[in-house]
Amino acid sequence: MTANYRSIDLVAIALANLMNMVMVVVFVLRSLTVGRLRVVGFVWAVMILVLACVVTLNVRAKREWWTTVLPSLLLVFLMVEVALDYVVRCEFRSTALLGPYLFLYYISILGMIGYSFLTAKNFGFATLATYFLSQIAALYSYFKVGHG
Repeated sequence: MTANYRSIDLVAIALANLMNMVMVVVFVLRSLTVGRLRVVGFVWAVMILVLACVVTLNVRAKREWWTTVLPSLLLVFLMVEVALDYVVRCEFRSTALLGPYLFLYYISILGMIGYSFLTAKNFGFATLATYFLSQIAALYSYFKVGHG
């Protein structure tokens, strides 16, 4: 990894880990039957802007394909999430949109785990750890209150 791009990669990896940790909070709040927090929508919106910068910088630098494609997946997921949960405010989780939504969620976060590992093993393991924390929180929420 070239030193010039290290900061871009660190930002991308930090965003992946932030997403996982915010999801932990979301799932714990859901298990406590606390509704969606507007602050989460704000965090997602800021992440969209920063990820767009990461993708743009990587494209302009003509970096490897994965430095553009993998964060772009997360970017698309977050835009869909904000659109559905905070702009349109529809209860899509009980519709046929849930399958594509979950596919996009998992492919985007698994892609960022890959980005982290491709940057450095220790970053990959850290991102994998926060991903597993989010999945444990999701299971806890599911068993406590079901889908929602």
